[in-house]
Amino acid sequence: MKPEAFFPPLVWGRDYTVDKLRLDLIAGMIVLVITIPQSIAYALLAGMPPVAGLYAAVAGLVCYAAFGSSRVLAVGPTAIVSVMTLEAVSRVAIAGTVEYVGVAIRLAAMTGVILLILRAINFGAVVSFLSHAVVTGFIAAAAVIIVVSQLPDLLGLPANRSADVFSKVAGFVSSLGNANVTTALIGCFALLLLIGIKLILGRLLRAAGLSDFWQMVLVRSAPLYVVVIGAAAVWALSLHSDAGVSVIGVLPAGLPEVMFSVPVWREVTQLLPSALLIGMVIFVESTSVGTAVASKRRETIDPNQELIGTGVANIGASLVGGFPVAGSFGRTVVNFDSGAVSPVASLFTALLLLLTLLLLSPAFYYLPSAVLAAIIVVSALQLIDLRGIRKIFSFNPVDGVTFSVTFFAVLIVGVEMGILVGIVISFILLIRASSKPHIAVVGRWRDTEHFRNVNRHDVKTSNQVLAVRIDESLYFVNVRFIENHLLDLVAGSPDAEHLVLICTATNFIDSSGLEMLEKLSENLAEVGVTLHLSEVKGPVMDRLKETEFFANMRGQVFFTTDVAMRELAAI
Repeated sequence: MKPEAFFPPLVWGRDYTVDKLRLDLIAGMIVLVITIPQSIAYALLAGMPPVAGLYAAVAGLVCYAAFGSSRVLAVGPTAIVSVMTLEAVSRVAIAGTVEYVGVAIRLAAMTGVILLILRAINFGAVVSFLSHAVVTGFIAAAAVIIVVSQLPDLLGLPANRSADVFSKVAGFVSSLGNANVTTALIGCFALLLLIGIKLILGRLLRAAGLSDFWQMVLVRSAPLYVVVIGAAAVWALSLHSDAGVSVIGVLPAGLPEVMFSVPVWREVTQLLPSALLIGMVIFVESTSVGTAVASKRRETIDPNQELIGTGVANIGASLVGGFPVAGSFGRTVVNFDSGAVSPVASLFTALLLLLTLLLLSPAFYYLPSAVLAAIIVVSALQLIDLRGIRKIFSFNPVDGVTFSVTFFAVLIVGVEMGILVGIVISFILLIRASSKPHIAVVGRWRDTEHFRNVNRHDVKTSNQVLAVRIDESLYFVNVRFIENHLLDLVAGSPDAEHLVLICTATNFIDSSGLEMLEKLSENLAEVGVTLHLSEVKGPVMDRLKETEFFANMRGQVFFTTDVAMRELAAI
């Protein structure tokens, strides 16, 4: 395999120019503005020290730039992965302890290794295990959990360590009287400012005649505004000492140290299920964002290469004391809209992050926790796709059930178990739907070669030949239903001499399906009806040719239904 298959810079680097370098530099600087406050906020959400978010962002950006297939995906801490990290690590260690930080670091390493293993077995199709309804339900519920978890910090209340979201809500309501008024004012002001900028500032800038580019830059920079205003207010008024406003405190200056932290076997067994689920979510999140943005430029991403890119990014994050990372939708969109043309933009963002750590760490001392909570709340609320949820319920009731079960399962039993419940229920509903597939008796549409459902169209049929289309593969969950339905059709057609099964939708036949065909052929023969097949797909036909059923088949396998009806019924 060619080297560029594993190292994408060999592809996009061929035509890299100085003009593209300028575009990437501008994009990298703009993305930095929202990366810093979000990375710090998501580190706190994950139960990690604030600086760990910046470390994870640097490593994620650099490693993904080297191995990822998307040219603009911004990798780093995200809200969903952070809350999953908190849930997973909290079962092993107590948040706020040195042990907790070590476990989170090792979780990132394990997640990265799992992603690389999935690539080694070409398991990019893992995304299919998470249906759209499951992913939407999981993200919506996770957003609710994130918002509820941030309410204490937003209002200056003691942290609530309750396990489930309902207990957290009850504890929050009961302790409202103990809120720190100053902290609550700061948090609510930051929240209103973030929402106001998103809803109003864009319109004002548009009315002022600013270009779309500058509108995007100024609106998307809202987190930076609240960080600067909040920190300046605390510093100028000494609110951290005089009013008890919680601040993030000392942010270690300097570059991160490279460290190797290998989990012991006990940790492996405890963290492995969580690492696998987090890896799946990282892959789904990153590929979804990457694909959406790449399609706007008629580019493509390679799912298997994404496993390598995100896998190496997570291993890199663990080496510098970070936690699991993924592709960020918000930062990726800003990167794209800012004109980034290659991963060099991410490298610039990472370089500027390092300079921030070296030169500006003391400036973050007065940053209020309430401001970071507000940033997280607004980011989480944006994860709830109300339009997508409405589509799920209006288009397919089964998907609506899947969404609902997943949503409430995540809220009741936690993120990880909720995802598993969603996956299980989606498979159960899929099997249930497949157990009673659509079966249609068809006839010829006018004088064409096309055959359509007799209940939907005015078509020509034959009393001697019963043509039936089965819109499903033949396997163990549906063969009993199909066999009984076909026998009932034959029983209701006393003049029928032939039954033609149209297999256009049959992608595979398992042993149960093969046995059903054998018994059906024998039962039909006893009442003077011959079983035939038509339009059997190549791979299915290849397997059938190896069976005794095909060798001893009384009827024929016709290339098309048109040929079958002309030979058997002359219509």
